[in-house]
Parts: sequence; structure tokens; C-alpha cells
Amino acid sequence: MLTDILAIIKNSVLFIGSFYGFLKLSRIKLRLINLLDILAATLLAAGLYYATKQVRILLPLGYLLLTCIYCLIRYRRSAINTFAIGVISCGITIIFMAVAIVISIPLEFLAFKYIKDETALNCVSLAVICLLILLAVFLIYRIRRFRSGISVQNNDGTVELLLLISILSVFLFTLFYAADIATSPFEIIILSIIFCGLGFIVLWKKHITNSYHNKIHKRNEYLYEQRIEEYEKERGELLNNNAELSKIIHRDNKLIPALSAAVQKLIASAPDKKDFKDLLEQIEQLSAERKEVIEDYQTKSDTLPKTGNTALDAVIHFLHNKALQSGISAEFKIDGASIPLLLDNVKDHTDLNTILCDLGENAIIAAKHVADGKICVAFGVDGENVPSLNFYDNGARFDEKVLANMGKKRITTHKSEGGSGIGLMTLFEILNKYNASYCLDEQSDYGDYTKQIKISFDNLHNISVLNQSDN
Repeated sequence: MLTDILAIIKNSVLFIGSFYGFLKLSRIKLRLINLLDILAATLLAAGLYYATKQVRILLPLGYLLLTCIYCLIRYRRSAINTFAIGVISCGITIIFMAVAIVISIPLEFLAFKYIKDETALNCVSLAVICLLILLAVFLIYRIRRFRSGISVQNNDGTVELLLLISILSVFLFTLFYAADIATSPFEIIILSIIFCGLGFIVLWKKHITNSYHNKIHKRNEYLYEQRIEEYEKERGELLNNNAELSKIIHRDNKLIPALSAAVQKLIASAPDKKDFKDLLEQIEQLSAERKEVIEDYQTKSDTLPKTGNTALDAVIHFLHNKALQSGISAEFKIDGASIPLLLDNVKDHTDLNTILCDLGENAIIAAKHVADGKICVAFGVDGENVPSLNFYDNGARFDEKVLANMGKKRITTHKSEGGSGIGLMTLFEILNKYNASYCLDEQSDYGDYTKQIKISFDNLHNISVLNQSDN
């Protein structure tokens, strides 16, 4: 009976360490209600102990799964984030348990000299190990790197490394519970496959993320190169137009004053007004020529609105050109006050460009399948200094499958056109990163447009979908 109690206490400490680690890594503030986690840890430890009493090798895997499931139910975070951070917190706790066991060995030798009762010795040994685990877990999350938490979406490879180390530590912990590896080959093989599969998933996710980031970087390079070419072309056209205008202006600077003086002289001396007919025709011709050149110059000028930011202007040109290539019209509206607020809220401007490109391209794809397709991208400000991005199109409404899986898994209805669904997943990762809100509205009347997608950087992270089925 005492052996069972000691084992449950040790497992409870492991659960408490992993729960505390999850809170710290997820940047969840500790509250008084978190004391209930201690009770939950005790109940889970007891249940796990008795459930795996006959098959001890499954205890580490059960510990990992119960920690992740409890945190998923308790804190209602996304499943991917919860399981990733849960695995890392379990791995860190297991590593400290191993360190605590090693450190306690010399202390156990000292205690053995003074404590002859085996039961008392086991209790003291377990108390030392549990205290060392809790102390180590508390101290590790005081370090700045862990104290500030981790972001599964926005990382430099640290999360993947921690995941692999944690998976390895859980696997080694499993081997520790194998009574005899030689007589348990089937169990070892199954567990090896499970943990290798977890490692493969981590590496595959990293590969997909890196591939998408490379795609974004290549697209950004293409945008900048295209914009530079357009600037060079516009510069050449401007130089030619300026040269033509300079010639006309140089000529008019001489002719118009001379004609004006001649007209004044003739008016003063000639009694018959018909004598001015040829002169007036010449003046009107020059005036018409000047007007034609100026109108032609204005037509050739860049009429797209400017944000004042080179990268955003490049994205607007990219979307405008892509819309023209798809045979649809594109309108851009910019509230000047929104640009500084956007750039201030979205520190990584690549994320802002990604939102514009992905949602803009999605709008173009939707609109090009209807007659007189059109889109509109609007930069606005809502309420008190809340910048927003608004995307309108007159294409078909969202598919029910896309709505059901939006932000949960990759899904696309235009796979034949190169769609993969990863753009929408990345969008929700960016929204989570900046606590931005997302609203898809297919109910309201937007004139020629059938739907609106609104991204608000309001720090509320509200996700809402208003479609026809809600009516």
C-alpha cells in the first residue's frame, strides 16, 4: 500500500511540474484557481498508476497524453499548440526528474548511514527527489528564455529542437519502465514506432513551414523585382514625357507672349475684327495641342493610391497587375491614418504583406470565375486607433467545408489553380500572433460585392463568420 502511495506522489509531482511548465510556456497568468491543478494532478496520477499497474511500460506515454488532454480541456487553446507545448513541458519535467535522481544518490548514501528502516529511507529519498524536481522546474522558468514563453507559429527552430529532445526523453523514460528489454521486444518496437512517428511529424511540419516561408520570400523578391522594373519603365516614360513637355513649354514660352503682344497691337489698331481669325485659330490650335499632351501625360501616370511605404505599394501594384491579368477590376482605398497604425501594430512587415497577398489573391481567384469580376482592398481605421484590412469581392461564397475547417486544417477548393490551403492556415497563425480579429461577412449588403473579409488589429482575437446559413 505504501509503495502505491509513494508512486502516486511521484507521478503527482510530474503532473504538477508539467502543468506549471505549460502555463509558463503558454504565457498564461497564474491565478488562485490554479490550485485546483494540484488536485487534478493527484487524481490523474492515481488513475494513471492503477491503469498501467500491469503494463508499466505504458505509464510515460499515458503521462504525456493525460497532460496534453487535460491542458486542452482546461485552457481551450488550439490542439496543435497545446500538444506541442504539452510535450515540451513533459520533456523538461522528465529531464529534471532524471537529474534529481542522480543528485539524490549521494544524499541517499548519507541517509543510509543514519536511517536503517527501509520504509523511512524510501520516503526520505522520494521527498528529496520530489523537492529537487519542483525546485528545478520553478527555477528553469525563471530564466528569461522560458519566462517569456514560446510561440509555436513564430520561432527560429527552437520549438522543433525542444520537441525532439522532449520526445527522446519520454522514450528513454519509457525504457526505464521496461522490466526486461530482451523479453519485451514487441512493446519496445511499437513504442519506438510511435515516438519515431512523433519525431517525423515534427520534422515534416518544420519542412512544410520552411517551404511556405521560402515561397513567401520568393514571392516578395518577385514583388520587389517587378516593382523595380516598373519604376525603371515609369522613369523612362517620365523622362520622355518630360522631354516632350519641355520642348512644347520652351516653344510656348516664346510664341504665346509674342502672339499675345500681336493680338493686343491688332486690337488697338485694326477696325475689322475678321483680321484676327487666323491668329485666333493658331492660338486655339496651340492650346488644344498643349491640352492633349497634358491629358496624355496624366493618363500614363500611375493612378494607384500610395501608402507611403515601398513594400505596401509594391503589394498593391502586384495585386493590381494580377487582377488585370485575370481580367477583373481592382479598387484600392487607403485611409492615410491607418498606415502608421498598421505598421506600428504589425512589427514584422512580412506578416502584413503575407496577409495582403494571400487574401488579395484569394479574392482575385474568387472573382475571376464570375462575369464582371471585381475586388476591393481597403485600409481603414475602426473606433479608437484600431487599424483594419478589408477585402471585398463579388465571387462565389465560401464552401461549407472551408468554413468548417477554417484555421483548423489545410483545405482548398481551387487545388487545380495551385491552391494548397496553407495560406489560410498561415493567416490564422498570424492572427494568433498579433491577437487580431477575423470576420467573414456574407450577409451584409456591399453593393456589387458578395462578401467581405475584415482583419482588425484590436488585440481581441475574435473569430466570426456570418454567412447565409445564419439567416
